Amino acid sequence: MVQATLASMRYYCPAVPICLVVDGAFDVSDLVKEYGIMPLRVADLSSPHMRKLVGGNYRAKLAAMWEGPFDYYVWLDSDAIVWGDFTSEIRTDVDFQIFWSEISISPGTTEVPTWLPHFYFDPVKLHRFDPDFEWRGKAYFSSGAFACRRNAIPFEVWDGIESWARQSPGLFAWGEMGILNYLVHAMAQRNQLQIAVSDLQHIGVHHGIDELKQDCADSNWHFPKVIRRPRVAHFCGRKPFLFDRQAYSRPFTIARLEHHRHRKSDWAAWLALFGEDFYVMGKKLSRRLRSMVRPLKQELRHE
Repeated sequence: MVQATLASMRYYCPAVPICLVVDGAFDVSDLVKEYGIMPLRVADLSSPHMRKLVGGNYRAKLAAMWEGPFDYYVWLDSDAIVWGDFTSEIRTDVDFQIFWSEISISPGTTEVPTWLPHFYFDPVKLHRFDPDFEWRGKAYFSSGAFACRRNAIPFEVWDGIESWARQSPGLFAWGEMGILNYLVHAMAQRNQLQIAVSDLQHIGVHHGIDELKQDCADSNWHFPKVIRRPRVAHFCGRKPFLFDRQAYSRPFTIARLEHHRHRKSDWAAWLALFGEDFYVMGKKLSRRLRSMVRPLKQELRHE
């Protein structure tokens, strides 16, 4: 999936340097050659404690915040693509720029919405550790896309909040997303972080897909030359594979095709996509079969 992310970056923002956070020992030399990326390997982080905290989980993206090569950067998960050149909208005058479209909870709310502890944090449990934090009136964002100043949230600060999570299971949710949202808003509330909120992240299940469909209408499976509203298109939730009819995948498919067209003909690029998706589908089917067979084996052993 990261191939599509990189292809979109190079197409719409060709002059912007790219750092790829690599969590694992796999080879990325082909991507270095193709896109001129700078790999940042989790295994090479300076602190053993930092490597242990972020390795093998969603926190790996935080390596860019603490030891990345850029003073200010835009983060994209590998299921997100650049959809038009939005570089003019990046606020380097702040420490952290939230990519979201609205205030999530009105200031006058009295009840905790069920989605807040499910996706981010439980404010009732959080009160034990930070009784002054005001959780209402905030823009809660998906951490798949944001802009940030390097070390805006120091590692020592983050590590301290991790200790809260160990003391109170269920306090934070969804990998690093709950802690990141809490710290951004809590530090801003204490004037320790300057933040801005910008409508620069589009998630289809939340914002709908009509705008993306309009952009793609006349593109003939190529990147549209004109994007009505440049931003990040983030395909979280159902992943944008060709075999999933419930996921709107056309923009992401265009980005995947763009990557393969660098070295292949159009029909060969399509064949490469089908091959990748069949591989993913085969892995999913294999996992399901194993989960079905395992209880049967246990039952036979019991008998």
